[in-house]
Amino acid sequence: MISVLEPFQAALKALRANKMRSALTTLGIIIGVAAVIIVVSLVRGLERSILKQIERAGSQTLFVRPLMPHDIPFDEFSKVRNRDLTLDDMKALVRVQPAVTQVSPIFFSSTELKANGRTTTTGMVMTDDVYIELNGLTLTLGRNFVPADLRLGNKVVIVGPKVLDKLAIKGNPIGRVIQTPTLALEIIGVLEEQGTTMGQDPDSNVLIPLSTGMAMLSDLQRRQLMFQARIDPRLSADDGADLVKDSLRRIKGFKPKEREGFQVFSPKQIASIIGNITGIIGAVAGGMVSIALLVGGIGIMNIMLVSVTERTREIGVRKAVGAKRRDILLQFLIEAALLAVLGGAVGIVIGFVAGAALGKALLGVAGSIPLWAVLAAFGVPALIGVIFGLYPAAKASKLDPIEALRFE
Repeated sequence: MISVLEPFQAALKALRANKMRSALTTLGIIIGVAAVIIVVSLVRGLERSILKQIERAGSQTLFVRPLMPHDIPFDEFSKVRNRDLTLDDMKALVRVQPAVTQVSPIFFSSTELKANGRTTTTGMVMTDDVYIELNGLTLTLGRNFVPADLRLGNKVVIVGPKVLDKLAIKGNPIGRVIQTPTLALEIIGVLEEQGTTMGQDPDSNVLIPLSTGMAMLSDLQRRQLMFQARIDPRLSADDGADLVKDSLRRIKGFKPKEREGFQVFSPKQIASIIGNITGIIGAVAGGMVSIALLVGGIGIMNIMLVSVTERTREIGVRKAVGAKRRDILLQFLIEAALLAVLGGAVGIVIGFVAGAALGKALLGVAGSIPLWAVLAAFGVPALIGVIFGLYPAAKASKLDPIEALRFE
């Protein structure tokens, strides 16, 4: 059995003798491993962030929107005769489909807000009084929209907590007025802080009644709304999605084999889509940052070749006093593997810290690092070290002891 203790000790001694060079050699591995860990962390964080939003809406809440050009090939998209979704469609859906218990229209926009001499640009959600409940939101101050607000198109607004900070609104904000380019809106409610989700900041958004915002929309925008629908809890979300789809097809008069101009998503379908997207992002990004690991491996090979040349006489002395070829080979392989593993360990720490910080800043949630990523961050660099260290190690082990002793 081959003893690795002596070659291991010799490898450690050689690395300690050239600390700066060893540190610089591992830099490529450190960067590669840190990049892989950061990418995995951000992808997992993105997935968690989106799933958190889905869970807040509830397992029985469906999302319905008009068909988009990227959903299907463009030649098929251009043949779809009706891509409208209107308030009348939503009202008809509630009438004809008893499984639909609640419907909330949505139109996302952005606007400029002014108050106290300050200006901020924010997201605006045009919706109704059901939106807050459907999305699991909570009011910390004030009230929700009431039927009169929706019927009369009252100029009222529910704000996210950060809006108050951005507009320097102090004290009780209820009753205060904020100005958009076209509307003066009275604050009637303040939402509880939600935190960043999917890279967006809902705490900086405002809600207004859809009837209030209709005047700001074009004819096309009024005909292509989105909406959420909650279905009877006795049905699965997927079954509910099929019922909603069939009912809307009948309401809008689509023929049996004709492509409908809308899409219905259940939470399960959304989660599956998100999983596929994040999987592709992770694979592509992982492949790109793995180039850094390859560069790191080449760096290790280069330094090990230099090391073999510098230590030719030392190798000759070791062979002259009885060291076998396998001992020399093992020493240099261990040396290369140690460089890579040490770089991997440092890369894991840097990647973990940077990934958590970026996840919090960009997504509002720190992505978890799966065990396989940690094991790979140790195993892959070690494998790279052995592979790229094999040629220098073999070269060192083949040196003729007499010729090596003559080397100056």
